[in-house]
Amino acid sequence: MTTGNTMQVDALVALQEAEVREGFLKQRTLLLAQHLAMQKQENQILLDKINGLEADLRLARGEGEAAVVDNGTGASE
Repeated sequence: MTTGNTMQVDALVALQEAEVREGFLKQRTLLLAQHLAMQKQENQILLDKINGLEADLRLARGEGEAAVVDNGTGASE
């Protein structure tokens, strides 16, 4: 009979451990999801800055190239 009680206690302990692990994993998943959301937001901010800088560079190059083309042909308007 003692063996049966031990098996029941072992099963209860295993169940409690599983519940603790489940709680830990839920908390970790929540934390990781929050971190991922923050990282995505930061990445979007950086991407917007990069796009703005690239647009500025294209604009600056376009103005510079137009001046070189005008000077290269000798024609001015």
